[in-house]
Amino acid sequence: MKRIRKPVYAAVLIAAGALVPQIFHYLGGAKAGMMFLPMHIPVLICGLLLGSLYGFAAGLLIPFLSFLITGGAMPSAERLPFVIAELALYGFASGLFAALFKNVYLALISAMISGRLLYAGLLCVAFYVFHMKNAAPIAVWNSFVQGIAGVIIQLVIIPPVVYVLKRYFNDRTNQQNNTDA
Repeated sequence: MKRIRKPVYAAVLIAAGALVPQIFHYLGGAKAGMMFLPMHIPVLICGLLLGSLYGFAAGLLIPFLSFLITGGAMPSAERLPFVIAELALYGFASGLFAALFKNVYLALISAMISGRLLYAGLLCVAFYVFHMKNAAPIAVWNSFVQGIAGVIIQLVIIPPVVYVLKRYFNDRTNQQNNTDA
């Protein structure tokens, strides 16, 4: 029973990560997604709770599923590789930093900085090496400014959610151990 818990929890977070952004996009269009960063939340939670590999998988799958659900509209085809790379690193880094630091806030902030640095680096490579006009270095600044509200939401929502879910998982594990004994 224990072996299937993590994959099931990851599947729930991946489904939420693919569906919740659709609500934001429905209510506020693509700008709402860029402002509130709803895909980031389940990826970061997945990494913090379930570890690097599950977080990485969630980061790979969520933007791709969103892309498929919206018929290639969100994220757009030109942004999809950047979003996948950023979110995959968020998921991996949040799991890694959670194991290293044992402090949700420190792990979360470290993962968020790592993902944003990768995103900025990839945009610069796309602009300077591949001459992609939409990946101009100003795009890094614009995405940072547009996403401030999302970052604040992540810092306010994710740590308490992770705390509550960890307690729930521990309680479930203790209950399972007591019934097995």
